[in-house]
Amino acid sequence: MSTQLRKTLRDGRSVLLRPIEPADAPRLREGLARMSPESRYRRFLAPTGALSDAKLRYLTEVDQRDHIAWGALDLDAPGLPGVGVARCVRLNDDPTAAEAAIAVVDSHQHLGLGTLLLGVLSAAAAAQGIRWFRALVLEDNAPMLTLLRQLNATIAREGVGTVRADVPVCADPDLLPNTPAGRVFRAVAADLARPPIVRFLHDHLLERVAELLPWASREHG
Repeated sequence: MSTQLRKTLRDGRSVLLRPIEPADAPRLREGLARMSPESRYRRFLAPTGALSDAKLRYLTEVDQRDHIAWGALDLDAPGLPGVGVARCVRLNDDPTAAEAAIAVVDSHQHLGLGTLLLGVLSAAAAAQGIRWFRALVLEDNAPMLTLLRQLNATIAREGVGTVRADVPVCADPDLLPNTPAGRVFRAVAADLARPPIVRFLHDHLLERVAELLPWASREHG
């Protein structure tokens, strides 16, 4: 499986998706600072301030087996800031399941980035034997619930104001549902399976198409 993937968002901006590493700690801290209180609450299900050094280490020093995390970098912005993260942590009582979560900074929401991040996370998790994601979601988080339902999630109430979603992780991309999210997941899995040189040529061709037909790259992403 490839270790990084370049994609185009609906507004034409380019992002690089790759596994989180310890050097990303400053990006995570800065990314959280750029998230609104509402976005932070949707991610952590509680009011959240600045991350401690210990928490940053936990979030960035991951083994990519039992704790898998991928981030998105904005390729069009100076310094390549982090604009989103998807992660999952394998459950102790069920090694085939993992608790999953996504965070996207406000400036990059509603552009398809969350779906892309969950797609690469799903592919990485499937490669490590994970077959289910468990996610706690605010019951009024309609965009996330729509995404999860498109992935055949089972959703049930879990406490006051939250629901629990159990999402199947498909080891075979051909078994993904024929829904908008399922098609994105299938495309992401295909991209990750390409050899690096083939993916480079593919991305270069898309760049040329985008220069000639700007709307084409947005439809592809």
